[in-house]
Amino acid sequence: MFLREIGWTGFRNLETCAIELDGGFNVFEGDNGQGKTNLLEAVYWLATLRPLRATRLQELIRFGERRCAVTGRIVLDGLEHRLEARIEEGERQCLRELKACRPAEYFGALAVVLFTPDDVGLVRGPPGDRRRYLDRAVFTGRPAHLADVLAYQRALAARNELLRTSEDVALHASFEAALAGPARRLLTARATYLERLTPFFVDAFRGITGLEAPPGLSYRPSLAPGAEDALAEQWAAERERDRERGFTGKGPHADDFGLALGERSARLYASQGQQRALVLALKIAEIRLLEAFFGLTPVLLLDDVSSELDAERNARLFELLHGFRGQVLITTTEARHVQTPDAAREFRVEAGRVTRVQASPSAATVDVS
Repeated sequence: MFLREIGWTGFRNLETCAIELDGGFNVFEGDNGQGKTNLLEAVYWLATLRPLRATRLQELIRFGERRCAVTGRIVLDGLEHRLEARIEEGERQCLRELKACRPAEYFGALAVVLFTPDDVGLVRGPPGDRRRYLDRAVFTGRPAHLADVLAYQRALAARNELLRTSEDVALHASFEAALAGPARRLLTARATYLERLTPFFVDAFRGITGLEAPPGLSYRPSLAPGAEDALAEQWAAERERDRERGFTGKGPHADDFGLALGERSARLYASQGQQRALVLALKIAEIRLLEAFFGLTPVLLLDDVSSELDAERNARLFELLHGFRGQVLITTTEARHVQTPDAAREFRVEAGRVTRVQASPSAATVDVS
């Protein structure tokens, strides 16, 4: 799988442009605030139909514009696919092979794994950040997971409303039964994913850091996992307490997962350097799991990753990437920090304008907008 071409119009601060990418390493150099992260967000939006940083879809549209669109040509198993993700009149729209489609029909041609400097906060940040990370990671290999997340959120909102408006025991029981189905699927998918991820995570962390304490991953559910009836019974037991506080206190929406260094909690004891290495190891492990279980090599997006690692760990990271068989898009403020195993295709990003850097001694630039 690789992204042969990416194009955009009206997206963030980026000028309308279409660029052809190399199937290996692609490096985007530019000062901070020029649009490098926006470029990676365009790829992420194309792959997932979800904003990377925005809380509202409108934030993705360039100032002064009324719509935006990102298009891509993707090569998968020797066949070319065309994707387009739009926002028009505040609504998300998607096209595959130039035809409008539902999200369930859209996914499958392009998968990405993304690392940004903000991800470093995953270790010590709030549980909600870790849940979102985990659901995004599960979704990459199992697109149906998104439907389960949305179904759970709808059922949860309905139960919360009922807690505030009704004392009908039978009605509560029916809503708890409806909540249990998507909840069980979420619990199973998350726990299974972390279990499969762990050996790849341990190997990647050791590869980045050398001989440091082995890391660990553990899922921390707020309800005891079990069959749908067992989950519904636990909510029934919590019903009066939930009525008093006006919302459902336990369930997949309140779960967490822990990271450890040896026997110690990484949240409490990991240094800044160890936190960065842990998160990067998670991303590398994601890729290896996708390759091992799904035969899928995603596109790797690295946003200014070299600034988050010391020189030794940065060197180790690129040693690991030397064996990566997929496509990589890297942003950086200093191209000399990027140690790609082969010649990379280089681009310059300045004030939202993306230009190709010619592979010549003069390092001339060519406008591809």
